[in-house]
Parts: sequence; structure tokens; C-alpha cells
Amino acid sequence: MEKFRVYLDTNMIIDSFINQAIAIRKGEEAKIPEKLKFFLDIRDKVEFITSFLTETEVARELIAGHGLDEEQFDILWENFLERLRCRYVEELKLDKELVKLPKRIKMKLRTLVNFIHLFVAMKESAYFVSGDNDLIKVVRENKV
Repeated sequence: MEKFRVYLDTNMIIDSFINQAIAIRKGEEAKIPEKLKFFLDIRDKVEFITSFLTETEVARELIAGHGLDEEQFDILWENFLERLRCRYVEELKLDKELVKLPKRIKMKLRTLVNFIHLFVAMKESAYFVSGDNDLIKVVRENKV
């Protein structure tokens, strides 16, 4: 049976990383969020996919916002990929077509970045789960 693919963007996983960063700073053991426990429970049925874009956003948050250094981040990131058996997309070809989006559709920066995540998911034929209501609205209205 073929696994279905789910693309993990930053919003889907950031809480787990923040919990770990806080635990590192306090010298405590990190609490595993329920969402991550669920992902771990279903990893035999789901092919998780993430990308350089997600890694970039998580790195920015943990290093600038939570004081981790590069080595600490790299350890957390590699552990995450390994635990979920997560496939990693290293590149995405974007071109001038991207410029058309904000010209035609008013959107927040967060929504524009989430569109790029959506493009990665589409390229990988993966489901994209998002809590970005603005993105969801734009996608539905424009039948993306």
C-alpha cells in the first residue's frame, strides 16, 4: 500500500522545536507536543516531506528568537528528520511567475511564504495542511 504524502511546513512543527529550545536553555528534558506524538504514531502510514524553506524558518526562529547556536540547531533538525523519516526537498525552482501572486492578490508576507510552501507540496504531490486562514481563503477563491 502506498503511503500518502504530507508536507510539513513551519507552522506544523515549530512548537516541537520551540519546546526543545526552551528545554536546552533550562537544562531540562523537552516535552513532546501531542501533534509530534501523533506524527510519530502514523509515520508508517504517511510519508512526511519537508524542505529547505521550513528548515530556514525554523532556524531563524530558534537561533534569533531562542538563542540556540548553529550546532544545537543542526542536531535538533537532523534528529527531527530521522525520527519522522522525513524526506527533505533541497531545492525548488521559482521564477518570475511568483511576482504575479502579490500583484493580483493582496496578501500578508506570511501568506506569500506559505504559498511557496504550497508550491513545494504541489511539486511533491503531497497534502499541505495549513492554519493560515488567509492562504486557505486565497487558495479557495482562486481555485489553486
